[in-house]
Amino acid sequence: MRAVLGVVFLLVPAAAVAQAPRVVITGSLATAEHRVEDRSVGSGVEVSAGTLFGAGVRVNAGSHWTIALSGRSGVLHPGRGATLPRDVAELGLDGAFTMRPWFDLIGGVRVRSYTTMLARQRWTAPYLGAAARVPFAVPGLRGMLDVSVHPFAGVNGLTRPEVAISTGAGVAYARGRLDVQLGYALERYDFARGTTAERFEQLSVLTLQVQMRALGRGP
Repeated sequence: MRAVLGVVFLLVPAAAVAQAPRVVITGSLATAEHRVEDRSVGSGVEVSAGTLFGAGVRVNAGSHWTIALSGRSGVLHPGRGATLPRDVAELGLDGAFTMRPWFDLIGGVRVRSYTTMLARQRWTAPYLGAAARVPFAVPGLRGMLDVSVHPFAGVNGLTRPEVAISTGAGVAYARGRLDVQLGYALERYDFARGTTAERFEQLSVLTLQVQMRALGRGP
């Protein structure tokens, strides 16, 4: 907890924290598909899919800074090529700085674990990126786009990935204290490309998220 608070104070200047913050509570329901192709064993593509449930809190401090803490978990059931169900648990700390009303610089870290009855794999993926909002003709309706790189992603038991990127797109509608978002996100990780130990992992997630402003005025 102390480490999380330390990151918050590093990301958000004291002048912004001193202003009255806007606090938003989030809840989410997602369907996820995880694909793994490990060419070192020649087993083909393993596919697992399932449902993830999540919750979090977001604080808007000042007119430019946002910090969010979120978590989600669920079970990915084995599909083509896979044999064991995987329990998924993820914790994320995210920050954003609003450069323009429609454009943010984003950064943070995600810690995720995949657990089977045989082993546990933990991922740590700091990221940097950008996010854009595109207003539509209908008041409160907007499109969302984002792209991030994970330059220091790490997985226990594996070398660092040579390619680690994520992209997302979606739509959102805000009315009063509520904001409903439907988004699709794709993460891609390539390990040891061009070698006999070549490995590819991909996680795609379709998420329905509901946000409710619990404190503070609307944007």
